[in-house]
Amino acid sequence: MTTSAPGDRLYVVVGLLKDHEGKLFVQQRRAGTPKAGKWEFPGGKREIGETPEQALARELREELGILVQSCEPLTVVTYDYEHAKVWLDTYLVTAFDQTPTGREGQAISWVDVGNPAELEKFDFLAAVFPILEVYRNYLSKESL
Repeated sequence: MTTSAPGDRLYVVVGLLKDHEGKLFVQQRRAGTPKAGKWEFPGGKREIGETPEQALARELREELGILVQSCEPLTVVTYDYEHAKVWLDTYLVTAFDQTPTGREGQAISWVDVGNPAELEKFDFLAAVFPILEVYRNYLSKESL
């Protein structure tokens, strides 16, 4: 059973994974799922009794085969899709073990979010864009 967020929104944890070149990991939604073919950051539904960090670690282990060592909160984004109203509790995954792979058959990629031409190659879910904006602001503050 999943946990609901304020306003009866579906509580989803989202993880931003960065590689050594500063690219972010993205995955494509599988056939048979809402918004199939769109690209997103990995994550999934938070189960009852889980902390957000536990849910994120479980989802990334199941989806990508990685073990989250540490993460930090980045932002919360709410978005109303036709099929669901979501609460996206988004974390920066600051350390993880193993190489991410698409364990559920999903296409995966690393994307340079600072390169508009590269971003245009991906058909992202709409909720990705506010997360990207917060992430870019985070990076600009981090570089000061």
